Amino acid sequence: MRRGSFVVALLSLCPLLAAAQSSAPKDAMKRAALAVSTRGTCAPVSPPRTPTSEQRRKARDLAERGQQAAILGDSLSARDQLRQAAALDPTDPDLAYRLARANEMSGAIDDAAKEYCRFLALAPSAPETAEAREKVAVLARPVVSIQAQAAEATFRAGIAAYERGRMIEAQAGFTSAIQSQPTWADAYYNRGLVLVSLNQREAAQRDFEQYLRLKPEADDRALVVARIDALRRGTPSPTNALAMGLVIPGAGQFYTGRPVHGLISLVVAGGAWAFGLQQTTKTVTVQQTATDPFGNPYTFTTSRLKTERPNLVPGVAIAGAITLGSAIEAFAFANHERDVGKRVALSVRPSATGIAMGLSFSR
Repeated sequence: MRRGSFVVALLSLCPLLAAAQSSAPKDAMKRAALAVSTRGTCAPVSPPRTPTSEQRRKARDLAERGQQAAILGDSLSARDQLRQAAALDPTDPDLAYRLARANEMSGAIDDAAKEYCRFLALAPSAPETAEAREKVAVLARPVVSIQAQAAEATFRAGIAAYERGRMIEAQAGFTSAIQSQPTWADAYYNRGLVLVSLNQREAAQRDFEQYLRLKPEADDRALVVARIDALRRGTPSPTNALAMGLVIPGAGQFYTGRPVHGLISLVVAGGAWAFGLQQTTKTVTVQQTATDPFGNPYTFTTSRLKTERPNLVPGVAIAGAITLGSAIEAFAFANHERDVGKRVALSVRPSATGIAMGLSFSR
């Protein structure tokens, strides 16, 4: 390989190294939807009004007509008769149960679930209670609370803000989701990622630990534990990063938790050293002086092999520049990690009453 082409190849890797160190991708957010649906539950039932004696009598007559219609196979007429009877006497659990069965047979699923729930409220200890609860578990629609819907919306807003680089807004979104749903593990994990970006290491550690408490069987448990351990080790020392980087190329990046960047520095510096230490051997002609047997001096010409390293100076210079540059970069990165008291973030966003401003001091 020609010397010039090798030097150009090494120097071309330096911008790639800088780009790799400055364009690390954000950690992936968790996007699973909140499990806000529940089955097998009944909405609260208001206490029924007390019917008059006349209403009770008419309700019994309508119930008998409904039973006769059911025997004759007229399910729609039977349901209508039972519905009128239940409206006249809303305190009779037998009417509620029979109307629930009639609604179920005619395909009115929502009405059937409602009547089964009314029966359970009127007769919680009746023999048919177990059956009615099973019916509710199958027929009742999913129940979604407004609070859970709001938590889902703020969770999604937090992800969108994080992907746009608006960390303060992302933190606010996940915090709001956690306040609405305190047992939502993924919201804690995502807020932990945001807090890492804001250099709030202790708070991020607490969120990751809460994530594991709420989700002990998480698939990524080992990775989260490793992240927590890294946060516990504290912020790297700029002096140590510089000293290690000057001794071994890329060691400062390894020390500050960026092994890929450190490996790139080490490989490039090692390549420069290998280039500089390359040897070449050539034949040279030299004149030598000798003495003949009679003591008379004379000169003669001879050939011999000469070994040299023509690339030593540029190779050492390139390796030194890479070593020094990576050490300084590691020092600056560690110093930036420690210099958290001066970081202030301001966010401005529209609100219902005008403009909302947020000021955050990251730690």
